[in-house]
Amino acid sequence: MFVGKRMTRNVITVSRGDTLKFASHVMQEHRIHQLPVVEGGELIGFVSGTDIRNSTLEKTTVSEGGEIVVKNKTVGEIMTVDVITVSPSDTVEDALLIIHRRRIGALPVVEGKRLLGIITKADVLAAFCDTLRIEEVGVRIEVLLPRDVGSFTSLIQLVRALGEIDIEIRSLILTPSPNGFVVFVRISTIDVAAVKRELRDRGFSVAELRDFLE
Repeated sequence: MFVGKRMTRNVITVSRGDTLKFASHVMQEHRIHQLPVVEGGELIGFVSGTDIRNSTLEKTTVSEGGEIVVKNKTVGEIMTVDVITVSPSDTVEDALLIIHRRRIGALPVVEGKRLLGIITKADVLAAFCDTLRIEEVGVRIEVLLPRDVGSFTSLIQLVRALGEIDIEIRSLILTPSPNGFVVFVRISTIDVAAVKRELRDRGFSVAELRDFLE
């Protein structure tokens, strides 16, 4: 999965001279939480709802005549200049890792300095939902494999076994575990007990919930 396939292309942006009140209104109107700041088609900054909340929207001063003067801050005064970005050729996994480690909600997608799109936490979640096909009817089972060269042979045998009992594989993930590998298989059936029983009869170690809680 690549960022270029999952990003939002029609990006809502603001300019450095826009007021924070205006930026806040744009976020509320479009139900978004961050805005790229663009000048001449190039990304020059980034502002979030948190940035706006943490800043005083109106700075009050007193004129020489003793009158109260209200100055509304601009986006350029509070925006983040050193923006973390990704490119269209970066993977969605890379974007997920950055979002997770940096605790941010979105990443501008750029080519050089030109803004091409934005990928949000919601976009990343949607990408993984599509990949894992979790919106389709089915259940997930976990099969334990030993950590040796025979594991991949066993994995092929597992796929073959599911085909022989007429079970469609929705998605399959192989991940390391302390004692070997775990294969997370999402299959097109609601009779999970029968599938587990068949796989055990064929010599596979099918995990139960207690295996992940111990």
